[in-house]
Amino acid sequence: MAFYRDRQLTNLASSVSVFAITIGLVVGQSATLISLAAPSVANGAGATTVNALFTALKSKLQLTYDAVGSGAGLKAFFAQTPTAGIPKPITFADSDDPVAGTEKVTGGRGYVQVPLVGVGITLAFNTKGLTVPAAGLKLSRASYCGILNGSITNWSNKSISADNGGQIALNVPIKVVRRADSSGSTFILSSHLNTACKPAATTGIPAANVWNRGVGTTVNWPSTFIGATGGGGVVTAIASNPGGIGYVDNATLLTYNKVNKPQLPSALLLNKAGKYIAVSPASITAAIKDGKVVKYGTNLTRIDDLTDPKSASSYPISGATYFLYYSDLDFKGFITAAKALAPSLGYGSVP
Repeated sequence: MAFYRDRQLTNLASSVSVFAITIGLVVGQSATLISLAAPSVANGAGATTVNALFTALKSKLQLTYDAVGSGAGLKAFFAQTPTAGIPKPITFADSDDPVAGTEKVTGGRGYVQVPLVGVGITLAFNTKGLTVPAAGLKLSRASYCGILNGSITNWSNKSISADNGGQIALNVPIKVVRRADSSGSTFILSSHLNTACKPAATTGIPAANVWNRGVGTTVNWPSTFIGATGGGGVVTAIASNPGGIGYVDNATLLTYNKVNKPQLPSALLLNKAGKYIAVSPASITAAIKDGKVVKYGTNLTRIDDLTDPKSASSYPISGATYFLYYSDLDFKGFITAAKALAPSLGYGSVP
């Protein structure tokens, strides 16, 4: 984590219950919340990837959440600095980039980090001017590495054409939309590109498509890329630009497509096993299962080895999003509720 890895974490042990949540299962249906006790305080900020999840939970729980991006959310949580949409106290945060465990917390409180749900980062695109195959647009690793590295700049590129068995466009410039803010989606994407877009992982990848831009919640994108804030800003910019393509989490894309026409499709991506895979809760969950659950520190958990999942059914650009809360509070019921609701909104499941 680029924001707090040079700081110290001080643990505080106590137990104060904030949530008391009863979850009931309706036969033949997904998990449904049927009895809730109102929390005293539940203010949070962080990743836009879980905005759809927390928005859905707002109808069942008393909570406020400001989807300001992973970086800004963590700063608000650790320093207790309110965001534009969230007052103090800030009791939880969410980040797609797990923290290191060396963070110094204002007030000396300890905190817990748990993987909440699986997230798939789609490559959504604007279909105007394109001839998209009935089965969907396929992008090989060489193709999407080249697009995101800035070396493939037109939809008529021979690599994209070869992926799809023929011409996709005669002359439609590619307009890449990327996150302008500090974003966990950028972290998940750049982590994948830093592994997959290398000769060791993708045999025969052109030198111009090899990823050398590093990993982080922000990276040095080509100057021609279009910057947008938040996942919602990305999909809006893609829709506004013929030839546009950009990265956005599956839940945000599904939310956009429910209320907007024309919808923005997402590409099928070639995974490590050589299969073209569409993003879905099942393919994200398969990727999460390829990872390794790691416990570090007293109360911190993350899932490693997700940068290039190996199973044939795994969606290649997947990661976990991480829920953080103070260790003197009890958010177990909240976490259970979120996990139960997540698959219906386009998220994958985590252990």
